[in-house]
Amino acid sequence: MLSCPQCGAPAQSALPGLPLVTCTSCDALLMVDGDNIRNVGDSGRMPFDVSPLQIGTRLTVEGQRGQIVGRERWAWDNGSWNEWLLDFSGGKIAWVAEEAGYYMIMSAIQPRADVLKRLSDLGGQAWGVLGETIQVDKVRYTVSDVKKVSCVASEGHLPEPVGADFPRRSLDLRSKDGRALTWQRDAHGSGVWAGRYYRLAELEPAGLRQFDGWSMPRYAGAR
Repeated sequence: MLSCPQCGAPAQSALPGLPLVTCTSCDALLMVDGDNIRNVGDSGRMPFDVSPLQIGTRLTVEGQRGQIVGRERWAWDNGSWNEWLLDFSGGKIAWVAEEAGYYMIMSAIQPRADVLKRLSDLGGQAWGVLGETIQVDKVRYTVSDVKKVSCVASEGHLPEPVGADFPRRSLDLRSKDGRALTWQRDAHGSGVWAGRYYRLAELEPAGLRQFDGWSMPRYAGAR
């Protein structure tokens, strides 16, 4: 069994394509490669919230069933939100961002070089770019937000070492038919994620978190 090199507590093995795990005892951010494990940072202490999602929750997206295996909590000047890592069989992953009762499911895409440059140019600017439009894969998106964000804490299995206070530049875009696009840049480079918004019931959730003051919805199954 693996042990945390910082505190000696038992540590989880890595999942395929997800080499990072967090220590539940000391919040160390651990890089795992087979039987080798090393501390690469501080995952931070996850704050309390009232999300119905949790590690272990299962969701269905476009006919594919996946399970939440990790979470990152991000913040900016006016608030914070969760981004949950959804792991599908075969190594495919997606991020689930919670926003005002909706769940934005997003996967990484590789846009053309000219599109990526345009997104980078928009993301490097300030509020003046709000309302600007760009077409990506035949979908017309409008810039809805641009800001600097930082990671508050992370937990579970993760694809990259994103520790507490990790900074990132973020550009969010939306389409008229409910699709979403996000460009981000940080110390690891830049990337683009595309997806759309869902209601929780559409995701056929199972294994939701139970807490006082919230009744489990009827659509939350056990499968």
